[in-house]
Amino acid sequence: MTNRARFLLATTSALGLMIIPNIAAAQETPGAMPAQQNGESGDIVVTAIRRSLETAAAIKQNSDQMIDSVVAEDIGKLPDVTAAESLARITGIQVDRAQGEASGTRLRGLPDLTTTYNGREIFTAEGRAVALQDFPSASIARIDVYKSASANLIEPGIAGLIDVRSRMPFDFKTGRIAGSVTGVHWYQSQKLGLDANLLVSQRWNTGLGEMGLLIEGSYADVNFLDSSRNVSQSILYRTTTPGSVAAPIRYPSFVNIDYATAKRWRPSAHASYQWRPSSNLEIYLDGLFQGFRGRGSGRNLTIGTGVAANLSNVTYFPGTNLVQSMTATAGALPTGQQNAIDANTDTYQFGGGFVWKADRLKVTGDVAWTDSTYTQNNLNFNYTLTTQPTRTFNFDTPAGAGGGVVTLTNFDLFNPALYRLTSFTDSGTRTHGRDIQARLDLDYALGDEGITNLQAGIRFNSRDADARAYTRTGNAPNTSQFFSVLPLEYSSVPGGFRGDEAETVRSWLTPTRESVIAQVDYLRTLTGMTKGRPGWNAPTYTGNEKAYAGYVQARYAFDIGVPVDGLIGLRAIRTEDQINGTFDVTTSGVTTKMPITRDNSYTDFLPNVSARLKLSRELQLRVAFTKTRTRPGFGSLNPSITLGAPTPICSTEPTSGDCLRNASGGNPYLKPVESTNYDASWEYYFTRDGSITLGAFHRDLTGFINSTTTQAIDPTYGRVSTTRPENGGKGHISGIEAGFRTFFRAPWLPKWTRDFGVLANYTYLDHESELAPTPAKTLPGMQPLAGVSKHLANASIFYENRFLSLRAAYNYRSDFVVNYSQVADPALNNALGPTLPVKEKGRGTLDLSATLNPTSKIAINFSVSNLLGTAATNSRQFDYNSPDDVYPWQTRFLESVYRLGVRFRL
Repeated sequence: MTNRARFLLATTSALGLMIIPNIAAAQETPGAMPAQQNGESGDIVVTAIRRSLETAAAIKQNSDQMIDSVVAEDIGKLPDVTAAESLARITGIQVDRAQGEASGTRLRGLPDLTTTYNGREIFTAEGRAVALQDFPSASIARIDVYKSASANLIEPGIAGLIDVRSRMPFDFKTGRIAGSVTGVHWYQSQKLGLDANLLVSQRWNTGLGEMGLLIEGSYADVNFLDSSRNVSQSILYRTTTPGSVAAPIRYPSFVNIDYATAKRWRPSAHASYQWRPSSNLEIYLDGLFQGFRGRGSGRNLTIGTGVAANLSNVTYFPGTNLVQSMTATAGALPTGQQNAIDANTDTYQFGGGFVWKADRLKVTGDVAWTDSTYTQNNLNFNYTLTTQPTRTFNFDTPAGAGGGVVTLTNFDLFNPALYRLTSFTDSGTRTHGRDIQARLDLDYALGDEGITNLQAGIRFNSRDADARAYTRTGNAPNTSQFFSVLPLEYSSVPGGFRGDEAETVRSWLTPTRESVIAQVDYLRTLTGMTKGRPGWNAPTYTGNEKAYAGYVQARYAFDIGVPVDGLIGLRAIRTEDQINGTFDVTTSGVTTKMPITRDNSYTDFLPNVSARLKLSRELQLRVAFTKTRTRPGFGSLNPSITLGAPTPICSTEPTSGDCLRNASGGNPYLKPVESTNYDASWEYYFTRDGSITLGAFHRDLTGFINSTTTQAIDPTYGRVSTTRPENGGKGHISGIEAGFRTFFRAPWLPKWTRDFGVLANYTYLDHESELAPTPAKTLPGMQPLAGVSKHLANASIFYENRFLSLRAAYNYRSDFVVNYSQVADPALNNALGPTLPVKEKGRGTLDLSATLNPTSKIAINFSVSNLLGTAATNSRQFDYNSPDDVYPWQTRFLESVYRLGVRFRL
C-alpha cells in the first residue's frame, strides 16, 4: 500500500472516530424513526421521492460492494429524463452537458467504465461501453454504480461498473399498464419534440407454474442547437511591421462562429418473459432493441486575421505583445462550411437464463447475444467569400459571456454573389461489434459464522469488431460557382448566443441541409466525383477477442466485539486477440496494401478483499482493496500501418539524416490499463431515508495509453518515424467523498417542514498522470488528468406530499483540463511545438421539476434542464515559457430543455 493510500484511509478513519460520539448521541434521540409520521392520526405516508431514497439507502447499506444507486419507485419515476442525467446526482460522478442532454459519464474522474444491462455486458458498435444517455428513464427500474469490485462481477473498468436494471413482469403483483406522453421544447433551436413510452405487463398462474410477460417501448426526441464563438489555437507571429504597427507581434489566426444543430430520436423496445415452474426454479428470456437516429446540420463561418493583413487600432494585453483587439484589412478571405450528417445506431441484445435454488445451493446461468452497428455519412459543402472585408477583432471581449468576437465593416453577408463553392467532401464510417457471452455462477451457504458462503463461477465471451470507411473530396472550378448560380436553396443562419450582449457576426448565408442532399449528385459531378454514394472500402480492421474468466470468492462473518463481514476473492481472465489490418506503403505516388494479422494474449488476475464493521444498526465502516483493468479499444489495437512517401531529400541524399518516412497506425500488442484500488467509507443511516456518508479512495494507475513517436532504421524502408499508441504512462487519482440525504422530520422541527427534503454530496479529486513526450519541449513531470475536475458538488432540495412533488437540483464541477495538444511555436517557425493544455472554467447547472398527482393513477409533470444556461468557456495556453499567456478558445452556449407531460398507470 502506498503512503498516499495509507494517508487517505487514516484520514477517513480519524474523521469517522471524531463523529462517532455525535452519531451515537443522535441514535438515542426519537428522531431516528423508520418512516414519516404525518398528522395527528399517526398515519405513515411514504411518498415517491422518499420511497426511492429508502430503497437506494437499503441497497447501499446491505451491499457487499461500495455502491450507489438511483431507484425509480414506479414506472417512469426516475428523477431525470435519461440514465446519464440521473447519474449526475450520484456522489463522484460527472457528466458532460451538450447537444441538449447529459453524456460522457465519468466515475471518480475516469471514463473507463464497464456498462452492463441486467448484469450482462453491453456496448455500442466496436466500443467498450454503451452510451448511457441512450437509456430513457421510463424503461429503467434502477441504476447501480459499483465503485469497488468483487470477483463475482463482470470485471469493472478502472473507473468502475454501471449496471442498468430494467423492469421484469414479476416486479408487479398483478398486471400493469403504464405510460407517458411528454411534449418537449428546446430554447435555442425553438423546436418542439415528443417523448413517449408504454409498458404492458401481465402474470398468470397456470398448471405449469407462474408465468409473466412484459413488453415496453419508448421514443425520445432531441432537437438541439448549440452555438459557440471560437478563437484559433494557432497564434500568428509576425516579425515584420504589419501596416503601421510595431513588430514583433502575436495574435490568433481567426475567430470562428459555429452552430451545431441536429434532430435526433431514439426508439427502443424491451420484452421479458419469466417462468417459475416451481418454488426453487425460475427461467427467463428477454430482448432489447436500442436505436439512435441523427440528422445533423452543422455550419460555421471562419473569419481569418491573416499573416499578411494590414493592422490598425491595435490594443495589447498589458505588458505583452499579445493583441487583444485590432482591425484588419486584406490578408484573408472568410471561409465556411455547411454539412449534412446522417448517423444511425442499432443495438440488439437477446438472452436468457435460470435461477435454481436447492437447500443451501444457488445456481444461476445466463447466455446472451449482442449486435451493434453504427453508421455515419457526411456531406461537407465548403465555400469562401470572394472579397476581403474590413474585420475588427476582439479576442477577449469584456461584453456578454466574453471570449472572441468579430465584426465586419459595410459588408453584406447575405449577398449570394459574394459566396463561392470551393470543394465538396463525401465521407462515411461504419463500425460494428458482435458478442456472445455466457456465464454460470454457484453460491453455497455454509452458515452464519466464519466462512458463510462459497462462490464460484465461469464466464466466456467471444467478441468480433470491424470498421469500414470511405472518403473523397472534389475541388470546384475557380470561377462561376457562385451561390447565385448554383441550384441550391439558401437561408440565413439563426442567431444564437442566448442572452449574450457581445457585438459579433451572428448570421450569414448558407445552403440548407435539404438542398445539399437534394443536389448531392450535381455537387459531386461539379467537383469531379462520380455520382452516387461510394461503397464501403475494405475493412480498416477486423478483430476477434475471446475471454475466459473464472473466479472463487468467500463471504465471511464473525464477531470481534462488533460484527464484521466481507469478501475475499480472485477473478482470473485469459484474453486472446486476433486483429487483422493492412500495411499501406506509398511509393512514387502509388499505394500498395498488404494484409497484416497479429495475435496477442494475456492473463489478468484481479483480487478483492473487503471488510464491513457494523458498529451499530445504523453505523458501519467499510474498507476494500481491489485490482481492476480496462482493455484497450479495438481502434487502438488496429494493426494497420500507413507508411508515407520518403522526404524529397531521399532521392538525392538517401543517407542524410533528413531522409525520413513517416508512419502511423495502431498497436495490436497493447495491454490493459491497470488500477490498484484502496477504498474506505463511513456510513451512518439515521433513518430509513436519511444517511450521512464519508469516504476516501486512491487509485494507482499504470499502462496509460498515449500516442508516442519513435524513430528506427528499417532494413527495407530506411529511417522511419512511427506514431502509434503505447502503454507506459503512469498516474494516480485520489479523493474524498461526502454525502447527506434526508427528509426534515425531527420532532423539534415544525410539522410543515416534514414534507421537505435535501440531498447533497461533494467530491474532491487529486489527480495527475504522465504525458506522452513530443518532439519539442513538453510540460514537465506529472500533469492533471484531462477531463477531470477537482471539485464536484450536487445539491437538491425537494418538497413532496401525496399530491405535489417539487425539486430543484444544482450540479457543479470546477475547472478542468479539456485536453493536451501540440501548438504552433514561433521558435520552431510555427511548426508543432510543446504540448500544452486547454482549460475549461467551472460552472453549475440548475434543473427544476414538478409533479402534480390529481389521482393515484394520473400524474402531470413539468421540468426544465439547464435553466440558467450559463455559457461554457475555456482558454488555451500557447506559450511554454509563459503559463499566464492564454487566449480564450471557446465560448459555448448550450440548450435549455422544457418538458410538460402526463403519466398514467392502470
